[in-house]
Amino acid sequence: MSSPTRLEQQQWSTILDLSTRMLEHAETRDWTALESLMTARDKLLKLYFKEDAPASRRETLREQIAMIQSNDHLIVELTKQNRELLEDELIRLTQARQVISSYQQKLQRFTQD
Repeated sequence: MSSPTRLEQQQWSTILDLSTRMLEHAETRDWTALESLMTARDKLLKLYFKEDAPASRRETLREQIAMIQSNDHLIVELTKQNRELLEDELIRLTQARQVISSYQQKLQRFTQD
């Protein structure tokens, strides 16, 4: 089995496509779609690598896996950046809530007097 079957080619092509689309969804912060694609890709990867790849394909696979890993690294970085943005937004919202609460308390005291 030196060359991949048509099914293997389709599976690998789909894996590469899913990896590219995952990065695109991370860039647009579509985390739900990203998670769905990641689940689909993980299933395909497990299926694809059930058996060892033929020696004739290993170098090509190594290069393509390196590209997938690079995309995954970028996705992790984008996820971290988004988490930091969300943490900052949460801090701002908490501070705004505290200010509103303080105003409400002052207003209540003012109307009671």
